Amino acid sequence: MNGGRRSLPSGVYAPLPTFFDSNEELDLTSFRKHLTRLAKIDIFPVCAGSLGEAVHLTNEERGEIIRVTRQVLEECGKPDTPIVAGVGGSSTRQTIELARHAAAAGADAGMIILPAYYAASLATDPKQIVQYYCDVCSASPIPILLYNFPANAAGLDMSSDIIEEIASKSPNLAGVKLTCGGSISKLIRLRSPTSGHQESPSSASKLLFLDGLISDLVPWMRVGGHGTVSGISNFAPYATMRLWELVNKEPSALTKDEESELNRIQAILAKADAYAVPAGVRGLKYALARIHGTSPFPRRPLLPLGDQDGEAFWAKLVEMMDLEASLAPQ
Repeated sequence: MNGGRRSLPSGVYAPLPTFFDSNEELDLTSFRKHLTRLAKIDIFPVCAGSLGEAVHLTNEERGEIIRVTRQVLEECGKPDTPIVAGVGGSSTRQTIELARHAAAAGADAGMIILPAYYAASLATDPKQIVQYYCDVCSASPIPILLYNFPANAAGLDMSSDIIEEIASKSPNLAGVKLTCGGSISKLIRLRSPTSGHQESPSSASKLLFLDGLISDLVPWMRVGGHGTVSGISNFAPYATMRLWELVNKEPSALTKDEESELNRIQAILAKADAYAVPAGVRGLKYALARIHGTSPFPRRPLLPLGDQDGEAFWAKLVEMMDLEASLAPQ
């Protein structure tokens, strides 16, 4: 821990959904049950992010979710597990405020996506993007992870040069999550000898590089990545952790059976992820309600998937869920 905060290890991070009841109030019973399942097998929580409907939450609700997350981790015997909270806002001032609220509630790091509302203006001058992250990192009481996700940032896509400039000017930047086209190429450039961020895992200046698409996990780890923040870990935690176990072995140390298993799991999870990403919050909540009986309701204007759409989505997950069943404790 650094300054009372828990460090961010390599591993699998889950972007947790925020559950609501039929009246759109927080359903913390569903949240606790879901988090407990993941925490017990060492999946790290990311709360109040894009899958957590952060834009639908009040500051008080964000804080409550963080506090409940810490309670659950303590109850699971995982007191050293870090909590990452989404703290991206529509302005620099709001984002700093969200980071401070998250820190006060017990978050160990904040994850920040670019503001989408003025994306066209930000795109005209990338210096604004650099300044945004530098200002937030400077004022935040907790370390920050930069989150590059063009699909949720009105198309804004940070280049490796922009990310490198932010990192060079922001000692409080702890890591980078890339959910974008060309993520592996960006990682290679950022991990190159000229980047200055190829230090050992114990180095205080090290950046944690997390992949946002589990379909890339095997090549991502082979070129210096440190883990994933994938929604698939919500659907299939045991399959995800088995993939993580295998991908952390040296390729030369894998038996033929393990290599075959690695390739099979990667292929199945990648296929499911291609359907899960566009289905977003609605698909995730439909599936979890079907698997575990948790609340299926998002906050409006989002609506639960109807029966027909839900069944069509579920049909695309059957192979992954069969794999999960084969790996889950009996």
